Amino acid sequence: MIKNKRYIYIIIFTLLLIITHIIVHTYDRNGILSETSIQFFIDTIIHKNIEYSQDYIRNHVPASSHRFQGHWLRLIKHYISLPLDGGYGSHKLALLAALILTSNSGGPILEMGCGYHSTNFLHQIAVNEQKRFVLSTDTDYEWILKFKTNMSSSLHQFRFINLISEWNGIGNDRSRWSIVLVDHKPGERRVLDIIRLVNMTDILIVHDTETNQYGYERGLFLYPYKYHYTYLSTGTDIASKSNATLLQNIKHLLELTISMKIPK
Repeated sequence: MIKNKRYIYIIIFTLLLIITHIIVHTYDRNGILSETSIQFFIDTIIHKNIEYSQDYIRNHVPASSHRFQGHWLRLIKHYISLPLDGGYGSHKLALLAALILTSNSGGPILEMGCGYHSTNFLHQIAVNEQKRFVLSTDTDYEWILKFKTNMSSSLHQFRFINLISEWNGIGNDRSRWSIVLVDHKPGERRVLDIIRLVNMTDILIVHDTETNQYGYERGLFLYPYKYHYTYLSTGTDIASKSNATLLQNIKHLLELTISMKIPK
């Protein structure tokens, strides 16, 4: 009987090793995690749903353990895939971090400038999964129709900006926005809206900040808490006037992508 139990234990242990090996190659094919986290792999066996990883990040940020890194990598690969898009989609990481960390508040999101890397992304996570309100806006009517046709609903509304002056009223119908993405045309208009929305948003995400051609600093100066993310070729700035903790936690998640050397 004792020998039989011993064989059973050996078989169970061997199976666990095989399962661990499979999961390692599934979630870390690029060898990003420098050390195997047994806790993380157990998590992925027991909790197959991606919501568990979101909860883990929210509850443990700003941790840096291999278990924490494993869950962050799992989310990145689930929503973005590798290698990371360093051009038009370079702001997706900042959006992902902000969406996860603000999901419990359920606050609305303002997208200024539609795009495949932001509108689809926000619709998938914010609207479909988190049931949050999103307002997507753009100056190109044909472009906005590409998204509006299949996505428009009570939770995801679209607004065409016919005149540049109409940007002055965008977002004013709500006292506060949880997230505002600034990626609209004309580029020179962006700094005006960065200034205009300073007291109306928890987190501001600004795309195309690798150069100062649009004079972003004139607006970002009003936000005491900010971070310039330069890991990818196209820069992204994250800023907040009032929520230092949220900004720091988003910064922490973004800087993990650098220390983990996630392929770009």
